[in-house]
Amino acid sequence: QQSKSDENEQTAKLTVLELAAGSGVHTQHFVSSLLQENDHLRLEWHPSDPDPAARISIDARAKFSDLEDCILPANGWILGAQGGAACGDGNRDTDGKTSPSSSCDGSVDGVTADGIRQYPNYFDLILCINMIHIAPWEATLGLMECAGKVLKKGGMLVCYGPYKVGGTAVESNLKFDEALRSRNPSWGVRNLEEVTAIAKKEGLEMVQSVEMP
Repeated sequence: QQSKSDENEQTAKLTVLELAAGSGVHTQHFVSSLLQENDHLRLEWHPSDPDPAARISIDARAKFSDLEDCILPANGWILGAQGGAACGDGNRDTDGKTSPSSSCDGSVDGVTADGIRQYPNYFDLILCINMIHIAPWEATLGLMECAGKVLKKGGMLVCYGPYKVGGTAVESNLKFDEALRSRNPSWGVRNLEEVTAIAKKEGLEMVQSVEMP
């Protein structure tokens, strides 16, 4: 007879939303690694990217790696002002407020912008790698609102990328910031304090900041 702990180990489930998943390199790597290290894990990975070519690449990698049982077809949920946030609340101003718009009918290029409403308090983890600095600020507002709505209680949002602290950073990141803004004035290395302040408004709490090479 199995103990309850044995049964729980065998039925452990992890639900993950990966935003700005790009070509799917991270998707493929993390899913493969998690499955190799956790024999009893039931993994449900939702990759997302607004770029159709990226979604094709993600799905191809999942099929090539025989991971389609764990990786759902990539979705095109939108973060930012165009079409509303991924949570689909209409056009977004730079201060984080939303306003209704007759031009926003809940879809962008045929993709349902409010599709994520299907998953309230659903995900254990949201992963967002190298998006915040290479996107308009509205995308960060949408990211935090999205996380506040779809994470389970005790769920985790993990963001990877460069940040400024107190308005400054190491020289290489300051040069990177200049390069980004020269390409697109709406991009740039963000102040960590501003990012965490937006997260706090959405019910999230900064737990840990880890220095990475």
